Amino acid sequence: MQGAKANMNHMESILAPEDMQTLQQVNLFSGLSDEELLEIVGNAIPRHYPRGKVLFQHGEKADAFYIILDGLVKVMRHTPDGSEVVLGVFGKGGAIAEASVFLEGKYPATAELAADSRLLRISIPHFRDVLMHNPHLSMVMLKAAYQRINYLVSELEHLKSQTGCQRVADFILSLVEDDHSGEAHIDLPYEKGLIAARLGMKPESFSRALKRLKQMGVEIHRDHVYVPDIAALRQYVQTGRFCPCPRACHMGTG
Repeated sequence: MQGAKANMNHMESILAPEDMQTLQQVNLFSGLSDEELLEIVGNAIPRHYPRGKVLFQHGEKADAFYIILDGLVKVMRHTPDGSEVVLGVFGKGGAIAEASVFLEGKYPATAELAADSRLLRISIPHFRDVLMHNPHLSMVMLKAAYQRINYLVSELEHLKSQTGCQRVADFILSLVEDDHSGEAHIDLPYEKGLIAARLGMKPESFSRALKRLKQMGVEIHRDHVYVPDIAALRQYVQTGRFCPCPRACHMGTG
Protein backbone atom coordinates (compact mmCIF):
# COMPACT_ATOMS: atom_id res chain seq x y z
CA MET A 1 0.00 0.00 0.00
CA GLN A 2 2.84 2.36 0.85
CA GLY A 3 4.43 1.51 -2.52
CA ALA A 4 1.25 2.47 -4.37
CA LYS A 5 1.01 5.74 -2.45
CA ALA A 6 4.65 6.54 -3.19
CA ASN A 7 4.02 5.89 -6.89
CA MET A 8 1.06 8.31 -6.85
CA ASN A 9 3.18 10.99 -5.20
CA HIS A 10 5.83 10.41 -7.88
CA MET A 11 3.27 10.78 -10.69
CA GLU A 12 1.84 13.95 -9.12
CA SER A 13 5.31 15.47 -9.34
CA ILE A 14 5.58 14.53 -13.05
CA LEU A 15 2.07 15.42 -14.21
CA ALA A 16 1.36 19.14 -14.05
CA PRO A 17 -2.04 20.29 -12.71
CA GLU A 18 -3.15 21.08 -16.28
CA ASP A 19 -2.20 17.51 -17.28
CA MET A 20 -4.54 16.15 -14.61
CA GLN A 21 -7.29 18.44 -15.91
CA THR A 22 -6.71 17.08 -19.41
CA LEU A 23 -6.93 13.48 -18.17
CA GLN A 24 -10.24 14.28 -16.49
CA GLN A 25 -11.57 15.51 -19.85
CA VAL A 26 -10.80 12.23 -21.62
CA ASN A 27 -14.08 10.48 -22.36
CA LEU A 28 -12.63 7.11 -21.36
CA PHE A 29 -11.80 8.45 -17.88
CA SER A 30 -15.01 10.39 -17.28
CA GLY A 31 -15.98 10.50 -13.59
CA LEU A 32 -12.75 9.03 -12.20
CA SER A 33 -10.96 10.50 -9.19
CA ASP A 34 -7.38 11.76 -9.28
CA GLU A 35 -6.28 8.66 -7.36
CA GLU A 36 -7.92 6.36 -9.91
CA LEU A 37 -6.39 8.29 -12.79
CA LEU A 38 -2.92 8.05 -11.28
CA GLU A 39 -3.39 4.32 -10.77
CA ILE A 40 -4.28 3.94 -14.46
CA VAL A 41 -1.33 6.06 -15.60
CA GLY A 42 1.09 3.97 -13.57
CA ASN A 43 4.71 4.73 -14.45
CA ALA A 44 3.88 6.47 -17.73
CA ILE A 45 5.76 9.74 -18.30
CA PRO A 46 4.66 12.54 -20.65
CA ARG A 47 6.90 12.63 -23.72
CA HIS A 48 7.37 14.97 -26.68
CA TYR A 49 6.97 13.64 -30.23
CA PRO A 50 7.77 15.50 -33.49
CA ARG A 51 5.30 16.09 -36.30
CA GLY A 52 5.34 13.20 -38.77
CA LYS A 53 6.25 10.61 -36.14
CA VAL A 54 4.28 7.37 -36.61
CA LEU A 55 3.09 6.09 -33.25
CA PHE A 56 2.03 2.71 -34.59
CA GLN A 57 1.10 1.05 -37.85
CA HIS A 58 -2.08 -0.73 -38.81
CA GLY A 59 -1.60 -4.42 -38.04
CA GLU A 60 1.16 -4.00 -35.44
CA LYS A 61 0.78 -5.63 -32.05
CA ALA A 62 -1.16 -3.33 -29.72
CA ASP A 63 0.79 -2.85 -26.51
CA ALA A 64 -0.17 0.72 -25.52
CA PHE A 65 -2.65 3.53 -26.05
CA TYR A 66 -2.03 7.26 -25.91
CA ILE A 67 -3.52 10.35 -24.29
CA ILE A 68 -2.88 13.69 -26.03
CA LEU A 69 -1.76 16.31 -23.52
CA ASP A 70 -0.93 18.76 -26.31
CA GLY A 71 -0.79 18.52 -30.11
CA LEU A 72 -2.60 16.65 -32.90
CA VAL A 73 -2.72 13.00 -33.94
CA LYS A 74 -4.11 11.72 -37.24
CA VAL A 75 -5.58 8.21 -37.32
CA MET A 76 -5.87 6.63 -40.76
CA ARG A 77 -6.15 3.52 -42.91
CA HIS A 78 -4.97 2.87 -46.45
CA THR A 79 -7.20 1.41 -49.15
CA PRO A 80 -5.94 -1.39 -51.44
CA ASP A 81 -5.01 1.19 -54.08
CA GLY A 82 -2.85 3.08 -51.57
CA SER A 83 -5.21 5.98 -50.90
CA GLU A 84 -5.20 7.41 -47.41
CA VAL A 85 -8.47 7.49 -45.48
CA VAL A 86 -8.42 9.69 -42.40
CA LEU A 87 -10.60 8.18 -39.67
CA GLY A 88 -10.07 11.01 -37.22
CA VAL A 89 -7.93 13.92 -36.11
CA PHE A 90 -7.58 14.20 -32.35
CA GLY A 91 -6.33 17.07 -30.24
CA LYS A 92 -5.74 17.80 -26.56
CA GLY A 93 -7.73 15.43 -24.35
CA GLY A 94 -8.10 12.82 -27.08
CA ALA A 95 -7.40 9.13 -26.56
CA ILE A 96 -5.69 7.16 -29.33
CA ALA A 97 -6.16 3.38 -29.74
CA GLU A 98 -8.05 3.06 -26.45
CA ALA A 99 -10.30 0.42 -28.05
CA SER A 100 -7.23 -1.83 -28.24
CA VAL A 101 -7.56 -2.29 -24.48
CA PHE A 102 -10.64 -4.42 -25.07
CA LEU A 103 -9.29 -6.20 -28.14
CA GLU A 104 -6.61 -8.83 -28.06
CA GLY A 105 -4.24 -8.44 -30.94
CA LYS A 106 -3.31 -5.65 -33.34
CA TYR A 107 -3.86 -1.96 -33.93
CA PRO A 108 -6.85 -1.44 -36.27
CA ALA A 109 -5.35 1.69 -37.89
CA THR A 110 -2.19 3.81 -38.20
CA ALA A 111 -1.55 6.86 -36.03
CA GLU A 112 0.72 9.72 -37.09
CA LEU A 113 1.56 13.03 -35.43
CA ALA A 114 -0.02 15.93 -37.35
CA ALA A 115 1.85 18.46 -35.18
CA ASP A 116 4.56 18.48 -32.55
CA SER A 117 2.84 16.83 -29.61
CA ARG A 118 3.13 15.84 -25.97
CA LEU A 119 1.63 12.44 -25.21
CA LEU A 120 1.14 10.03 -22.36
CA ARG A 121 1.77 6.42 -23.42
CA ILE A 122 -0.15 3.99 -21.21
CA SER A 123 0.75 0.32 -21.24
CA ILE A 124 -2.19 -1.91 -22.18
CA PRO A 125 -1.03 -4.86 -19.99
CA HIS A 126 -0.78 -2.47 -17.00
CA PHE A 127 -4.17 -0.96 -17.76
CA ARG A 128 -5.82 -4.37 -18.00
CA ASP A 129 -4.24 -5.37 -14.69
CA VAL A 130 -5.72 -2.27 -13.04
CA LEU A 131 -9.16 -3.09 -14.44
CA MET A 132 -8.91 -6.71 -13.26
CA HIS A 133 -8.42 -5.51 -9.69
CA ASN A 134 -11.03 -2.75 -9.78
CA PRO A 135 -14.52 -3.78 -11.01
CA HIS A 136 -15.76 -0.18 -10.65
CA LEU A 137 -13.20 1.04 -13.16
CA SER A 138 -14.13 -1.77 -15.53
CA MET A 139 -17.76 -0.65 -15.56
CA VAL A 140 -16.78 2.99 -16.12
CA MET A 141 -14.56 2.00 -19.04
CA LEU A 142 -17.25 -0.16 -20.66
CA LYS A 143 -19.80 2.65 -20.38
CA ALA A 144 -17.37 5.13 -21.94
CA ALA A 145 -16.56 2.70 -24.76
CA TYR A 146 -20.27 2.18 -25.47
CA GLN A 147 -20.88 5.94 -25.59
CA ARG A 148 -17.94 6.37 -27.95
CA ILE A 149 -19.30 3.75 -30.35
CA ASN A 150 -22.72 5.42 -30.36
CA TYR A 151 -21.10 8.78 -31.07
CA LEU A 152 -19.09 7.41 -34.00
CA VAL A 153 -22.15 5.76 -35.53
CA SER A 154 -24.16 8.98 -35.19
CA GLU A 155 -21.33 11.02 -36.71
CA LEU A 156 -21.07 8.66 -39.69
CA GLU A 157 -24.81 8.83 -40.33
CA HIS A 158 -24.66 12.63 -40.03
CA LEU A 159 -21.82 12.96 -42.54
CA LYS A 160 -23.54 10.69 -45.06
CA SER A 161 -26.65 12.87 -45.02
CA GLN A 162 -24.74 16.07 -45.87
CA THR A 163 -23.34 17.57 -49.04
CA GLY A 164 -19.64 18.45 -49.09
CA CYS A 165 -20.44 22.13 -48.58
CA GLN A 166 -22.65 21.33 -45.58
CA ARG A 167 -19.86 19.23 -44.09
CA VAL A 168 -17.44 22.15 -44.26
CA ALA A 169 -20.04 24.53 -42.82
CA ASP A 170 -20.80 22.06 -40.03
CA PHE A 171 -17.10 21.74 -39.24
CA ILE A 172 -16.80 25.52 -38.96
CA LEU A 173 -19.83 25.59 -36.65
CA SER A 174 -18.25 22.92 -34.45
CA LEU A 175 -15.59 25.51 -33.57
CA VAL A 176 -18.21 27.92 -32.23
CA GLU A 177 -20.14 27.83 -28.95
CA ASP A 178 -23.63 26.34 -29.38
CA ASP A 179 -25.38 29.48 -28.15
CA HIS A 180 -23.30 31.88 -30.24
CA SER A 181 -25.13 34.06 -32.76
CA GLY A 182 -24.26 37.01 -34.97
CA GLU A 183 -20.83 37.17 -36.55
CA ALA A 184 -17.80 35.12 -35.53
CA HIS A 185 -14.05 35.09 -36.06
CA ILE A 186 -12.68 31.53 -35.91
CA ASP A 187 -9.19 30.05 -36.05
CA LEU A 188 -8.95 26.70 -37.82
CA PRO A 189 -7.43 24.04 -35.54
CA TYR A 190 -5.22 22.52 -38.25
CA GLU A 191 -4.31 22.83 -41.92
CA LYS A 192 -7.00 22.75 -44.61
CA GLY A 193 -5.70 19.60 -46.27
CA LEU A 194 -6.13 17.69 -43.04
CA ILE A 195 -9.60 19.14 -42.50
CA ALA A 196 -10.59 17.96 -45.98
CA ALA A 197 -9.29 14.46 -45.25
CA ARG A 198 -11.09 14.42 -41.90
CA LEU A 199 -14.36 15.27 -43.68
CA GLY A 200 -13.80 12.56 -46.29
CA MET A 201 -13.31 15.07 -49.10
CA LYS A 202 -10.73 15.50 -51.83
CA PRO A 203 -8.78 18.80 -51.72
CA GLU A 204 -10.49 20.07 -54.88
CA SER A 205 -13.95 19.30 -53.46
CA PHE A 206 -12.99 21.10 -50.26
CA SER A 207 -11.87 24.15 -52.26
CA ARG A 208 -15.17 24.20 -54.19
CA ALA A 209 -17.09 24.06 -50.92
CA LEU A 210 -15.13 27.04 -49.55
CA LYS A 211 -15.87 29.03 -52.71
CA ARG A 212 -19.57 28.28 -52.38
CA LEU A 213 -19.58 29.36 -48.73
CA LYS A 214 -18.06 32.68 -49.81
CA GLN A 215 -21.44 33.39 -51.43
CA MET A 216 -22.85 33.39 -47.90
CA GLY A 217 -20.25 35.90 -46.83
CA VAL A 218 -17.94 33.36 -45.20
CA GLU A 219 -14.34 34.50 -45.64
CA ILE A 220 -11.28 32.29 -45.12
CA HIS A 221 -7.77 33.72 -45.01
CA ARG A 222 -5.16 31.05 -44.32
CA ASP A 223 -6.15 29.61 -40.91
CA HIS A 224 -8.70 32.30 -40.03
CA VAL A 225 -12.43 32.20 -40.81
CA TYR A 226 -14.93 35.04 -40.65
CA VAL A 227 -18.64 34.16 -40.55
CA PRO A 228 -21.02 37.14 -40.82
CA ASP A 229 -24.08 35.26 -39.60
CA ILE A 230 -23.76 32.10 -37.52
CA ALA A 231 -27.54 31.56 -37.39
CA ALA A 232 -27.77 31.55 -41.20
CA LEU A 233 -24.91 29.07 -41.44
CA ARG A 234 -26.64 26.79 -38.91
CA GLN A 235 -29.83 26.99 -40.93
CA TYR A 236 -27.94 25.99 -44.06
CA VAL A 237 -26.38 22.96 -42.33
CA GLN A 238 -29.73 21.85 -40.92
CA THR A 239 -31.93 22.43 -43.98
CA GLY A 240 -29.60 22.63 -46.97
CA ARG A 241 -31.22 25.94 -47.86
CA PHE A 242 -28.48 28.06 -49.37
CA CYS A 243 -28.79 31.82 -49.39
CA PRO A 244 -26.12 34.19 -50.74
CA CYS A 245 -27.45 36.96 -48.52
CA PRO A 246 -27.12 35.55 -45.00
CA ARG A 247 -28.76 38.33 -42.99
CA ALA A 248 -31.76 38.53 -45.32
CA CYS A 249 -31.98 34.73 -45.27
CA HIS A 250 -31.84 34.75 -41.47
CA MET A 251 -34.76 37.18 -41.34
CA GLY A 252 -36.71 35.14 -43.87
CA THR A 253 -36.74 37.87 -46.51
CA GLY A 254 -34.26 36.38 -49.02
